[in-house]
Amino acid sequence: MSIPNAQSSPERKGAKERILQASFELFAEKGFDGTTTRSIAKRAGVNEVTIFRTFGNKEALFRQAAMDVLPLRRIKAGVDFGADGTAEEVLVRNARLVLGILKENRHMFMITVGELWRHPEMKEEVGIEIFDQAVQFVTEQMRVMIADGRLRDVDPFVAARSWMGTVQSHFLLNYLIRPGHLDPDAEERLIRGWADIFVNGAGRR
Repeated sequence: MSIPNAQSSPERKGAKERILQASFELFAEKGFDGTTTRSIAKRAGVNEVTIFRTFGNKEALFRQAAMDVLPLRRIKAGVDFGADGTAEEVLVRNARLVLGILKENRHMFMITVGELWRHPEMKEEVGIEIFDQAVQFVTEQMRVMIADGRLRDVDPFVAARSWMGTVQSHFLLNYLIRPGHLDPDAEERLIRGWADIFVNGAGRR
């Protein structure tokens, strides 16, 4: 699904941002099927034709809204596996950062996941693309830690999936399924334990 390139004028850029924000709000309130491009245009304060010129159709708009509003960009901007410290310290700091961002934006995941289940034709366009971008990013971060000797020479892709799976499953279980009021000290203990086991293993030496 291709998305037409938006014009780069300040007016068009501002309109695009308003459309994306309005569309995500309406998708959250009414779902994908219950949201019309007319209602998005009204909330964004633009002409409906601007939506089609900028995004092409409602499916492409949903895809772009999910990609822009979900916090992957914030995570990529904040995570740094090349920072000073031991491997455990670096993993702990980054896990804290990622979990903090995920917790702040958990409603966005609920909305997006729900709509993707109702519209499986968009799973590959939205869900898989976002996940693949995240895996690729963490894989590159693992390569940094392997190159500087803080991790042994392992498959960086497998290392990335292992670490991401640990953090993501914790977020899913405690903040999407459960009430989400985990004691900070208990969570810190978990994060430090994950990092220790990830770096040093759990088997006998």
